[in-house]
Amino acid sequence: CNFAKASPPAAPHRLLATSSAFSSTSGMASCSTRMSRCRGIMAKMTFSEGEDLMELASCVIPPLTTGQSKGGAGRVAVIGGSEEYTGAPYFAAFSALKTGVDLAHVFCEKSAGTAIKSYSPELIVHPLLALKSSGADPTEVEQGVSQWIPRLDGLLVGPGLGRDELVVQTSASLITAAAERGTPIVLDADGLFILTSAVRSGGGDAVYARLLEALRGAPLTITPNKVEFERLCKAMGLAEEGAFGRAPSLAPVVATRLGRHTVVVVKGPSDVITDGSITVTCSEGGSPRRCGGQGDVL
Repeated sequence: CNFAKASPPAAPHRLLATSSAFSSTSGMASCSTRMSRCRGIMAKMTFSEGEDLMELASCVIPPLTTGQSKGGAGRVAVIGGSEEYTGAPYFAAFSALKTGVDLAHVFCEKSAGTAIKSYSPELIVHPLLALKSSGADPTEVEQGVSQWIPRLDGLLVGPGLGRDELVVQTSASLITAAAERGTPIVLDADGLFILTSAVRSGGGDAVYARLLEALRGAPLTITPNKVEFERLCKAMGLAEEGAFGRAPSLAPVVATRLGRHTVVVVKGPSDVITDGSITVTCSEGGSPRRCGGQGDVL
């Protein structure tokens, strides 16, 4: 991995703010204590020493003790899953369990619920999202999911979500509710479609305007691929075409415009990761395959 600092450097701890918040609960060592450790390490890092990186990574991993209760290592939720796409939210939620989260919820469209439940008994599946054609009351649908937001340590929106009008409307409201609470949020796939639509609206839509305002102060991570990044850059007026080839210079601008605690992860042959202040590029090779589900596991 190659690191580059913007000039002048500002708030370097933000790069790992989201991962730290995801692993924090009241029953563990104080999140602020762990973040202080991260800031201290970041301030001394030369960005070339593997030992520094390992120490930095270790400070956001919650300690395992016999005094923990259920949920002590984190409660996360995935908003996604439709009749066509049931695997995506499963891969994302189960990956969270595999990496140490105690409880993983999936909020999906009703027709996807049974399939996702059958994949794993460890997932908590809520088939509460509704299509516009169902005639469901949008307020009731939103309230059914939003009551869970205060219990969550992190929220992922997008895998297999689909673009039904009511599903998109509900998801946008849930992103806003989580952001206003300061809940760490990750947007991918159709979650990025919602974000790009909000940016493209230019504040002309009240729901989208509130969403963008809430995200400016929330811990946000977005993980666009080539097409998603170029669409977002175009919506922001940064580049009509060719944005992906300029990701190292454009991604920090995207992060800065979206919010104070935003991390952008542009996926490609050389990944670009930035919080607007620090930019990391990683060219380590992975699988040459590009099968469905890889992004959901990430």
